[in-house]
Amino acid sequence: MNNSSIITGRKGQAFLLNLTDLDTDRIIPAQFLKCVTFEGLGEHVFHDDRKQAKGEHPFDLEINKGKPILVTGANFGSGSSREHAVPALMQWGIEAIIAPSFSDIFTGNAGGNGLVCAVVSLEDHALICTLVEQGTNVIEINLETSTISVGESQFDFSMPEAIRSSFLEGSWDSIAVALEAGDQIEQCAGKLPAFRTSLALEAAA
Repeated sequence: MNNSSIITGRKGQAFLLNLTDLDTDRIIPAQFLKCVTFEGLGEHVFHDDRKQAKGEHPFDLEINKGKPILVTGANFGSGSSREHAVPALMQWGIEAIIAPSFSDIFTGNAGGNGLVCAVVSLEDHALICTLVEQGTNVIEINLETSTISVGESQFDFSMPEAIRSSFLEGSWDSIAVALEAGDQIEQCAGKLPAFRTSLALEAAA
C-alpha cells in the first residue's frame, strides 16, 4: 500500500520543553478553536505559555526555529481530545516528539497525521535531555529498529505497533486508505443482500 509517504524515521536537530503534563489546552488554547480549517494554528501553539514567558519560551527562541524534534516531559498531550493540538505542532515545524509517555488520544491523533511520538524510559529520557543540553542535539529516530540515536548514544523507544506499521507501510492517512479502497468497498457493498444494503443506506441517512 502506498497511499501516503512512507515514514521510516525522523532526523534533525532537537530542542527541549522539559515539562510534564502539558495538556492540549496549553498546546493550543481554546480561543483558537473557532477556525474552519487547521490553517494558521502553528503560530498560536503554546500561546498562553509563551505570552507569560515574555519571549523566553523555547518555542520563541530563535535558536530553536527550524528544529523538527521536540524532547518533552511525561504525559504529553493529556486533557481534552483537542484534535487541533497535533496540526498546531506540525505547522510550527515539529515532526517528532520524544517523551516518557503520551496521552492515548494524542498518540492516536498524532499517528493519523504523520507526527511521530516516541516513548522512552525515564532513565533514557534524562540521558537524552542531558545530551541535548550539552549540545548533542542531532537526533535520528529509526522506526524500523525502534531506536533513537543521539550522537554516539543509542536508546530504545516504543510506540503502538499499529501506528509504527502504518508509518512503515505508508498507510497512516486513514482518509487516503479509505479512498484507495473505494473500489473494494463498492464491490463488497454489491455482494450484500438487497435488504441489508437498504438498511445500511437508511442508517447512513
